[in-house]
Amino acid sequence: MSSKGKEKEVQEDSKQKVVEEELEDSDSDDGTVKVTRVGYIKIKMEKKKNFKTAYCVLIGGTFYHYVNTSDVQPQGKVELSEISIIQPAKGIQKEFSFSINKGEEVVLACTCSSEQEMNHWTKLLKEGVSKEPADPPAVAAVKSKKAGIVSRAKKRAASKTATSVIGKKVMKAIVNEETTTLLNALKRIVKHESTSTKKADELEKNIIKIAVKSFLLIENKVLSADDFLVADKPLRDAFELMVKVFNGRGRVKDEKITEALKRVEDFLKKAEEVITNLLGPHLTANNMIKIPAAFGCIANEKFLNTVFRSEDLESDLDKLIDAMEYYTQFHYH
Repeated sequence: MSSKGKEKEVQEDSKQKVVEEELEDSDSDDGTVKVTRVGYIKIKMEKKKNFKTAYCVLIGGTFYHYVNTSDVQPQGKVELSEISIIQPAKGIQKEFSFSINKGEEVVLACTCSSEQEMNHWTKLLKEGVSKEPADPPAVAAVKSKKAGIVSRAKKRAASKTATSVIGKKVMKAIVNEETTTLLNALKRIVKHESTSTKKADELEKNIIKIAVKSFLLIENKVLSADDFLVADKPLRDAFELMVKVFNGRGRVKDEKITEALKRVEDFLKKAEEVITNLLGPHLTANNMIKIPAAFGCIANEKFLNTVFRSEDLESDLDKLIDAMEYYTQFHYH
């Protein structure tokens, strides 16, 4: 095997290892601390004027932030033992904000793409206060300077292609009748619950944008369809459980439904983390922020509980469940 082939194999093995670690429990039997949460949010460091999109990793009692997933070294870190979480952040005129403070000092100001995403991060950060600091995880393969240049070139190519005529044709190809039915039902549900047409339109746009870019990465042989199978399992688990909850309404106690929908939320967040790690090395941060924006709308037990109990949404929910059931009938090997 050539040196180039060996380097690619090492990088692929490293990428797969990271994705598998993300799906494990917080702590392993050998005492190794596992990652609690990863994702893209916007942060503003002390004495900086502007917010920047960052890849963030919470592990044990330490919060790390990177420019993107392919960075070997973090851009910065915050040990949580002596901090407090202020929500919303004082003096920040942005939605869904919080700050990590040490006394009166703002160490980091953060903004998320949705209220659900903000609440999830702040909950986990508060839990991290009582945990021991941890070293950063191996979130990327060790790369040469040349590999880094190639990675940046691929990001530019993916961004350019997705907005080209070819990208528009690809979008038409992947947004088929079944996908359109699912998206339309999801849009109407989000619009009804949020009373915001803009939020529903943004959800659809973000889902399609990420789907198109994923398709193009496969077409250009940057990633393979098999790479996405790691995300397929938690997504399939979430859909199957939602179908069971839908079919069991009226026969199951409310607390059991809530418990099941909390598991759906956990499955969807696992799928989000896998997709984030998979696409992170290939897309720009501005595109990656669309992933938590999309998942943040639906990966939330309170939202799902409200939707499942709304008589006004019965028709749209029925179509959504049909689409999910259709998805779970297919098996990829």
